[in-house]
Amino acid sequence: MMRLRVPVLAATLALVCASLALPAQAVGLSQLYDEALDNDSQLQSARASLAANSEELPLARAKLLPQVSASLTGSRQSTDFGGGFPSSYGNSNGYVISLTQPLIHVDSWYGYAQGKLAVASAQASFAQARQDLIVRLGQAYFDSLSAQDSLAIARSQKTSIAQQLESARRSFEVGNTTITDTNEAQARYDQAVSQEIAAQNDLAVKLASLQQIVGHPVEQVDGLAAGAPLPPPMPADINEWVDAASDGNYQVVLKQIALDNAQRETSKAKAGHLPTVDLVASRSRSSLGAAGAGNFGGNFGGGFGSGDNTLAGGTPALAAELGNLGSSYTNSTIGVQVTIPIFAGGATQSRVRQTLALEDQASADLDTARRNAALSARQAFLGVVSGLAQVRALQTAERSARTSLESNLLGYQVGVRINIDVLNAQDQLFSARRDLAKARYDTLINSLKLKASTANLTDEDVLQLSALLSPIDDGALTALPQAPTVPHPGVAAKGAAGKLGRRALPQVQ
Repeated sequence: MMRLRVPVLAATLALVCASLALPAQAVGLSQLYDEALDNDSQLQSARASLAANSEELPLARAKLLPQVSASLTGSRQSTDFGGGFPSSYGNSNGYVISLTQPLIHVDSWYGYAQGKLAVASAQASFAQARQDLIVRLGQAYFDSLSAQDSLAIARSQKTSIAQQLESARRSFEVGNTTITDTNEAQARYDQAVSQEIAAQNDLAVKLASLQQIVGHPVEQVDGLAAGAPLPPPMPADINEWVDAASDGNYQVVLKQIALDNAQRETSKAKAGHLPTVDLVASRSRSSLGAAGAGNFGGNFGGGFGSGDNTLAGGTPALAAELGNLGSSYTNSTIGVQVTIPIFAGGATQSRVRQTLALEDQASADLDTARRNAALSARQAFLGVVSGLAQVRALQTAERSARTSLESNLLGYQVGVRINIDVLNAQDQLFSARRDLAKARYDTLINSLKLKASTANLTDEDVLQLSALLSPIDDGALTALPQAPTVPHPGVAAKGAAGKLGRRALPQVQ
């Protein structure tokens, strides 16, 4: 039996190992955005806040609509007449239905207007939360992508340095170079190992930030397609962006709504001096049972109680007469009620002063929001423009660094450059590529922030940005030029060297 199970177990373990060996599946920005719409906790909180604050309008409207109430009463009472009279008991009941229709309530009308502002504020807050989600997701996405690039470069750099270290060791063993080249290559290799560990940790942190938004682990994200164009800001005039942000930024909209609400709160406070007029109507009915001796409810409600008014023998005549005093009353009223405030201890005047101060505060907050929006638009616009220029400059720097590395590789082969020169040239090329990739990502993030500053960032922008992405290809990021196959002159000069590790000096003509 064991012989039959072992192959099955081995096959299962092989499948598990093969699945673990598969590369991580990269995901795109649009897919993560769809997941974030459902899983982001901040957006869910904003959605719940929108639903809650949307009820402010029905609550305010309710104060302008009729108010109807009803009450029912029921009691059982016992009466002791004294003087030899027997005790009596019985039941009574009644109901009251009342209606109040506000006719003139100035404060309630201002409250209704505030309810509309509350709904508008909730909608603007939710729209801003949607925009903030796009910006947060874009920032986390490109931070993760930049960390992926850094890790890929660190690994490629470690591999390249390892090759240079091995080459330096072989050259030293045959006496072509000194031990200095080997030690320098070893130091660079150890540093590359440390950088790789730091890059792995940074990538894990960046992916964790992305996971916090989308609600599930992310192992790899799509990269920016090679040669993908970076769109410039349209329109190209910074003043148009600043003006649009000063008026349309969601923070400006929210502060403007807050100012309008503060102004209506002041008007509502002043309405505390005005009379209120209501239409009132009511209908009531009460029934009292008969106070018969020994039975107080004989005639209660036209038949409630036992209905038995038989008196005990020897009951006085007055008790017999009281036993027949059951009654029922119905009352209906309708009219207009005017309430005139005369003095409230100074509370109304104090409330007016308070709301005027809050109105000044809201006005100052609006001015601050406009300035901040203009500053954000200006910073984002300059970030896009300078980012495009920086990308062009770094592209040139990357080509120059590649040419420099090729020259140093050739110089190392012919003996006019040492190993450290090649390592420095490689480091310069990798740094230029890393800076170029990060500059492209920062430019795209600033383009998102620029549109967000004017409240024009939509789902369509996410789709357009996602179209610039493709599955990652680290080849262009980590590829290095091949060293030319030129024999090292130290091989021919080995016999002429005075001691191990020293090259023969060129003859002076």
